[in-house]
Amino acid sequence: MRIALFIVSVIGIALGLAIPVAKAPAGAPVTADVASIPRPTDVSPVRVADEKPVDTVLDRMPSGHFITIANVNNEAIRFIVDTGADTVALTMDDARRAHVDFDPGQFQVIGRGASGDVRGQEVRIASIELDGKRADDVRGVVLEGSDYSLLGQTYLRHLSDVHIKNDQMILH
Repeated sequence: MRIALFIVSVIGIALGLAIPVAKAPAGAPVTADVASIPRPTDVSPVRVADEKPVDTVLDRMPSGHFITIANVNNEAIRFIVDTGADTVALTMDDARRAHVDFDPGQFQVIGRGASGDVRGQEVRIASIELDGKRADDVRGVVLEGSDYSLLGQTYLRHLSDVHIKNDQMILH
């Protein structure tokens, strides 16, 4: 349980740090730059599952994030690729679309983030695939109140290489 709390704490911190903020004049309120995160139609389509794996090259968005769409249980899900997140984190809506079993009645405090307690539930994801790079039985969490799904290390560690050069992230 301590490990799970630590993992989710890191996810909460990563979520808090991942949301970009707009620069405002001194004394003015600062708000999240949500509009800069693209919708699924703004991101390259997911490749067919039977294709050979290819390098995935992601351009940094104006918000500073790297965004992609990956197949989760054969459903296209939009992710912020977060190399600092220990685990894959799904929004409740994305988890439902991808047929990931969870029960909001079983949510508990699983960590603490920049904005307070983080509630959710640990889950197992049958498969995640991005450009032919597939991982099965991936550990993840479904987070209460999250607006963004994060593609974290429980998927990324299945890749042979992840690096950022200039304003591009390359997943190999």
